Amino acid sequence: FTGLVPPERVPELIHAMDIVVHTSVWEGLARVLPQGLIAGKPVVSYDVDGAREVVIPDETGYLLPAESIEPLSQALIELAADPEKRRRFGQTGRERFTDQFRHETMTRHLREIYQRVLDARKQNKT
Repeated sequence: FTGLVPPERVPELIHAMDIVVHTSVWEGLARVLPQGLIAGKPVVSYDVDGAREVVIPDETGYLLPAESIEPLSQALIELAADPEKRRRFGQTGRERFTDQFRHETMTRHLREIYQRVLDARKQNKT
């Protein structure tokens, strides 16, 4: 558990992990979740804020009730004991989210949202 680290260290630290564990009880969509998935790591996170947007239970990792210690322990023990499941969850995460979180894809989606807003505004003026 590293806590907050400088952004330039994130790739190095994620690469060294077997499992990305996110135990914050509020954070919007924590960047470490898609970063971990794109790096091919399984994710264990509390089911808060934006975590459910990227953590697909039993496909890319586990979502657990906030502040639940026993389920967190069990999920980590299970993944630590099952390298095939870690590999499968990590591969699924990488396949599902690599394109979705590329800056080109995110920029295109943002541009589309702005265009819809502008188009709606033009229609309301006529």
